[in-house]
Amino acid sequence: MAQLILSGLDDLNKFAAENKSDDFFAMLFRLLQEQLGERLDCPAISITEADADNRLILLGATPETLESLRELFHACNQARYAPVQTSQELSALAAKFKKTAGELQGLKA
Repeated sequence: MAQLILSGLDDLNKFAAENKSDDFFAMLFRLLQEQLGERLDCPAISITEADADNRLILLGATPETLESLRELFHACNQARYAPVQTSQELSALAAKFKKTAGELQGLKA
């Protein structure tokens, strides 16, 4: 899992630098699902934002981590309808994912 996240972060940074927002958000959503699936011990494809919220609270996720996840899911959903993002905005989201993934990895699964 750690290798997938590291290579995914590299891809996020590359897509951000190249301002490839469609590729960026597809990868971001996949990484969110994979990280949450691993933490929650369920198939990544079945992860929803609401399900993750409820189950992560039980694992002791902080309100800040939960809010960060909500923001990342919201950004992915918003990108489907309003795909205008700058390279700087994408880079900031990549950094937010990196921080949030680190917080999630610290939770006891």
